[in-house]
Amino acid sequence: MIGVALALAGCTDAPAPPPEEPTPSLTATSAETSPATTSSEEPTTATPTTPDETTPAQTATGEAPSPTATEPDDVESVHPWLTAPSSQGPPSQPPDTAQEITGVRVGTHDGYDRIVLELTGADPTLGWFAGYTEEAIEDPTGNPLDVEGDAFLQLGVNGIDWANESPERYSGDTVPGEGLEVVTEVVFGGLFEGQQQIVIGLDEETAYRVFALSDPARIVVDVQHD
Repeated sequence: MIGVALALAGCTDAPAPPPEEPTPSLTATSAETSPATTSSEEPTTATPTTPDETTPAQTATGEAPSPTATEPDDVESVHPWLTAPSSQGPPSQPPDTAQEITGVRVGTHDGYDRIVLELTGADPTLGWFAGYTEEAIEDPTGNPLDVEGDAFLQLGVNGIDWANESPERYSGDTVPGEGLEVVTEVVFGGLFEGQQQIVIGLDEETAYRVFALSDPARIVVDVQHD
């Protein structure tokens, strides 16, 4: 299970990304009933992204600082590149309204690929833990997950109101990594006990960083090209 594997590995300081002019990316946007994803996500309408993240190329639709932190001028000083597991807990006081992952966007930048999890609200209130795993195994079933790639970066996003259905919640469709350098695809695993499992397939194991941004709320995962 993700929790056990990453707990053994330990936490380290979380990463951060340098804002750059976005390069073409794939975008996943949520559908009315359930969000879809593809290379950038499932929906087939291209949508431009904000400059600090990814720009449209194709469409488909440790510990870190506070989850409400905005992207600093010097990202790497706050969120250094990591190879060991990292984590950020959700706030001790749950928000009045549960936060949801509504979409997924991916894109490539100078030196790294970026995955952006779009969230409801202005400030991120979800926590996460991340780390490499030898096999892609679905939580909580223990069944193998079909993820393209030779390396697997697991991300567990916690604090989701999993006991109730939400029309805004991302459908969980796989996001292809077409046009990216290292990321092969982003696969959603199980949603169990408030935790959404996400496995990022890669061509090789390399350094990564995870951090949150506000206005709107997002969780960002960057993976170095080498």
